[in-house]
Amino acid sequence: MIKPKKTLENVSSYQTDKYKIDWRLKLDSNENIYGISPIVTNAIKSMDFSDVSLYPAYGKTIDKLSEKYNVKYENILLTNGCDEAINVIINAYLDKEDEILSYNPTFVMPQKYAEILGAKVNLIDYDEKFIFKTNKIEKNISDKTKIIYISTPNNPTGELVKASVVEVLVKKYPEILFLVDCTYINFSYNSMFMDYVDLACKYDNVVVVKSFSKDFALAGLRFGFVVGAFDIINNLKKVISPYSVNVIALNCAIAVLNDEKTFEEIKEQNYDAKNALIEGLRKNNIWAYDSEANFVFCNFGDYCDFYYQKLKNHGVIVRNFPKNSKYASFLRITVPKIGGVKFILELLNKKDVLIMNLDGTVFDVSKSYIQAIIQTVEHFSNTRISVKEVMEIKNRGGLNCNVNTINELLRKYEKNIDICEIRNIYKDFLYKAVSGERLIDSEKLILSKDQLEQISKKYDLVIFSGRTRDEINYSLNKFDIANYFYYILSGDDLSADEQKPNSKGIAHILKHCPHNSIKSIGSSVDDIIAANCAEIDTIGVVSPYADNNAMVNNFRHLGVSYILNNIELLPSFLDDIEKEDRVEPVL
Repeated sequence: MIKPKKTLENVSSYQTDKYKIDWRLKLDSNENIYGISPIVTNAIKSMDFSDVSLYPAYGKTIDKLSEKYNVKYENILLTNGCDEAINVIINAYLDKEDEILSYNPTFVMPQKYAEILGAKVNLIDYDEKFIFKTNKIEKNISDKTKIIYISTPNNPTGELVKASVVEVLVKKYPEILFLVDCTYINFSYNSMFMDYVDLACKYDNVVVVKSFSKDFALAGLRFGFVVGAFDIINNLKKVISPYSVNVIALNCAIAVLNDEKTFEEIKEQNYDAKNALIEGLRKNNIWAYDSEANFVFCNFGDYCDFYYQKLKNHGVIVRNFPKNSKYASFLRITVPKIGGVKFILELLNKKDVLIMNLDGTVFDVSKSYIQAIIQTVEHFSNTRISVKEVMEIKNRGGLNCNVNTINELLRKYEKNIDICEIRNIYKDFLYKAVSGERLIDSEKLILSKDQLEQISKKYDLVIFSGRTRDEINYSLNKFDIANYFYYILSGDDLSADEQKPNSKGIAHILKHCPHNSIKSIGSSVDDIIAANCAEIDTIGVVSPYADNNAMVNNFRHLGVSYILNNIELLPSFLDDIEKEDRVEPVL
């Protein structure tokens, strides 16, 4: 197989959406949520479509930009969005032995383009969140520094780096190229794009890039441009594809430049909605940083994963960050309209939390997981055991994992089998098709979607299960109930000694799931012991395939808060619990 150049080995590709998803609020990419203006629509309708068969001519669009920003024609280069502008600049001015310097976090593409070339990337952390300081930049400049990338307002932090601050560095370091990304500048009330354009016209070591994706809602048309000294623009033309901007984008760019009123209205609405969002988040003890753009950078702390999933389940997609990054607890939220702000803040209000085990509470697993246990035991022992025998040994406690349950059952027949071999055979039985159906597909839903919907109106639902995460997701998606659960703690997430009946899983949930009060419902001894040790209210439910009297006696012995012998009664049972400080066990 032919290998790419060596510098690509450690470069990850930028992930984009495969298909358009109809989100209620799409707030992950900072697109203009107000959409294009009627002037843009008319520009498309009235254009000469015979131009589509010809290569594009850029003259009229550059003329308009030249007039708008008082820049000479030869100081402007059109690009396919801001991404191409940045890529072309880095390709033209950065060699393998050179370095690009930038604050972190910031827009990721300059880093990727530099890494592809094999150049060094020096990302420096903020001393104070999130304030651009020239002395921190200067301390990190070396004899290898060739480009300094400055995003203003910065993505994702939202802070503004004023042109006067940039100019201090530009004058002091004439041998360094300053790449100033002004993608979001039009949303700021504290600075103007012209301030940065003036720098690019005044100094020959400044290049300014701008797109029409965010402010003018042309993200799908990919229009951007560069402003720089004549020599810079001339060098960029040696690198760029000659016809990278299409004729529709050229026409629409002229249209939006003639439509200042529409964007001014959008800017004002964005400002009001942004302030409402920031204020609302802070009232919910979620720190949102001030922003000069059309997005807000927020620290959700330990609750980040929970809130991200809850928003997503309700049709609100925002931007999260890798688990191994310093900003794993942050979300970046594109500012929605004011109605969207209210919807988000309602979703972020704390509710009571109900922790649910899956087996015996959501799913009847008597013909799936339990049968996989039975068949695995038979495979190794040549002995067919009953559901009752499986439940009896599970009710001893300490065997939350089904593989451990099998191992314990095999000891009864003096079979000492390697645990990995047991796991493999067990999974074969669980996923192997028998008579056209796999055991995992034989489980049934014992809490209907309507019942889960009813419960979720009052409780935020969380899963704590010994199943693997893949198994959990498979069953939730199969029955189309994944959206009712905002946090999942699976068997993959805890070490062997942290599994139920250990209470560390419950402690983890308490830490990562916002709640007013919290209850746990389970059908096994281990479920109850774990919750009792964490000192939260427990509901013991008798699963459809369990011995009713035996389980009730077990639950009473363990001191559960409530007993429910029919899971289908759970919605009304929870209502009764809310009405009374205590209810008698339902038997």
